Amino acid sequence: MDKISSKEDEVYIYKKFLSDNECDKYYKMIKDIGYRPMMLPWSERSVDITDDPIVDKVTKYLNKRFKLKLKVDQVQLQNHHINSFCKLHIHKNDRKKIKYNSLIYLNDNFLGGNFLTSNGIEIKPEKGMLTFFNGQTVYHGVKTILENDRKTIIFWWKE
Repeated sequence: MDKISSKEDEVYIYKKFLSDNECDKYYKMIKDIGYRPMMLPWSERSVDITDDPIVDKVTKYLNKRFKLKLKVDQVQLQNHHINSFCKLHIHKNDRKKIKYNSLIYLNDNFLGGNFLTSNGIEIKPEKGMLTFFNGQTVYHGVKTILENDRKTIIFWWKE
C-alpha cells in the first residue's frame, strides 16, 4: 500500500486490491446511467451492499495493515454518472460517527472523475484500486465525469 501526502492530507492506495473479475461482478450490480443534465440524487445512484462478503475482506485487510479496529457502518455501490461530480467535503455533519472512508474503483474507462483533496492530492482511479483516508479531516471530492460512468464501492468506517 502506498501513501500519498500533501500538507495534512494522507491517502493510502493499494493497486489491484480486487481482480478484474471481482470488479466486473460488482460493476454489473449497479445500473449504468450515462449522461444527465443534472446530477441524480444519491438514492438513485447507489445500492447498499453492507452485507456482502467484500466487507469482511476489506475490514480484515485494513485492520491488519493499520492496526485499527474498524467497524463498517455502511457499504454502497456508487455510480458517478456522466456530468456528475462531488465538491470538496468532509464527513462531520452528515455522518458524524464515520471517521474513515475507503473506495474500490470498479472501472477506469471513464474520462474525468479523478479523486482530489483540498491540499492538492489528485488520483486517477485504476480498476481494482483500494483507497483509505480520514473522511473527517481530509477534504475530498471528485472531478466532473466527462465520459462513461465511474463506479465504485464506498466504505463508511467507524472505530
